[in-house]
Amino acid sequence: MQVEAQLRLCQNCFWCCKNGWRMLSQSYAHRKPVNYYDLLGVKSDATLEEIKNAFFHKSKKLHPDSDPSNPELHSQFVKLNEAYRVLSKELSRKEYDFKIRHPYSGGEVFGSASSYASSKSAQDNTHYWEQFRHSQPPEMTAEEREQRRKRNYRLVAYCIVTMMLSIGAHAVFFRKLEKVHNNFMDEKDRVITGIYNESKERARINGFKKQTEILRQKHAEFQEKYKMCNNGEDK
Repeated sequence: MQVEAQLRLCQNCFWCCKNGWRMLSQSYAHRKPVNYYDLLGVKSDATLEEIKNAFFHKSKKLHPDSDPSNPELHSQFVKLNEAYRVLSKELSRKEYDFKIRHPYSGGEVFGSASSYASSKSAQDNTHYWEQFRHSQPPEMTAEEREQRRKRNYRLVAYCIVTMMLSIGAHAVFFRKLEKVHNNFMDEKDRVITGIYNESKERARINGFKKQTEILRQKHAEFQEKYKMCNNGEDK
C-alpha cells in the first residue's frame, strides 16, 4: 500500500511539473517579442519590394478565410498586418530597427523617438500658423489707396474691353462661317439641279429616239404588207 501511494504521489508530481513547465514555456512564448522580419520571412536589410512580396504570400496563407476551422489564423494575420504596417514605412521601420538594436531600452526609446517626432511636427505647425497670426497688413496712405483704386478700375476696364473684343470676334467668325456654309449649300444645289436637268434632257432625247425608231419600224412593216398586197392583186 505504501509503495502504491508513493508511486501515485510521484505520478502526480510528474504531472504537475510537466504542466507547470508547459505553462511556463507558453507564457514565455507570449511574452517574447515577435521579430517582424522573422514573421514576414525576410532579412533585416530587405527592400520595400521584398517586404511587399513577402506580405502578399504570407497573407494568402494566414488569411482566416483560408481555414475557418483554425482560430489561431486570425491572431497570426493581425500580427502579420502589424509587421507590414511598421516595416512598410520608413520612419516606423527606423524606429523599430533602433528598438531591435537596443533591446534593453525597451519601449522608452521607441516611445521617445515617436514623441520627439510628433512634438517636432507640432512645433513646426505652431510656428507656421504663428507667422500668419502676428503678421498685420501695413496701413495704406491716401495716395496708395487712390493708386490701388485706379489700378482696379483699369483692370476692370481691360476685362470689359477684352470681353467685348472676344464677343465681336466670335460674331465675325460665325458670320463668316455662315456665309461659307450658305455658299457651299448653293453650289451643292446648283450641281444637283444641273445633274437632274441633264438626266431629264437625256431621258427626253432617248425617249424621242425610241419613239422615232418605233415609228420607222411600223412604217417598214406597213410598206412590207402593202407590197405583198400589191403583188397578190397583180397575180
